[in-house]
Amino acid sequence: MLKLLLPKNIQLSWGADFIKVEGPLGSLIKKKANFFLAEKDGFIYLYTTEEYNSQEAFYLAMIKNLIFGVSKGYRHRLKLVGVGFKAILNATNTKQINLKIGFSHEVSYLLPKDVDCVVSKTKGTYLLLKGIEKNRVQQVAKEIRSLRMPDAYKGKGIHYQKEVLKLKKGKKEGK
Repeated sequence: MLKLLLPKNIQLSWGADFIKVEGPLGSLIKKKANFFLAEKDGFIYLYTTEEYNSQEAFYLAMIKNLIFGVSKGYRHRLKLVGVGFKAILNATNTKQINLKIGFSHEVSYLLPKDVDCVVSKTKGTYLLLKGIEKNRVQQVAKEIRSLRMPDAYKGKGIHYQKEVLKLKKGKKEGK
């Protein structure tokens, strides 16, 4: 049995096979597996059918992620590294990002409905992805990064914000 303190601006409801969390940023619904929830004195108690503490910890972490998502939201930052690399939000469709990432053409990426993007106004080299579902924001960041993976020799490409790359030595430096 694990317990969780529910914040005041969050409503948690559940049924036989789902959990619904509502907060200031929206609501999320997840399928519920083999655990039971009970509420008493502002605390949510979590019980599993088996005696696995790791399984209880997993479900508790899942519920905490849902609560954090609807209260504060998740963010993921990307950095475009390279000469002339920049991102531009489409003026007519704010869910479309046009990326200049070293190809002969612009690459456009259409964002899903539940993820928003902010581009830095100075040079357009930073992207900030925001959403209420952690896995969805990470998936979109991964898809954008896969459009131009960082180069192992020069480091050009789309990086995660705090990613540390170990660059390889070139042909002339190796001798």
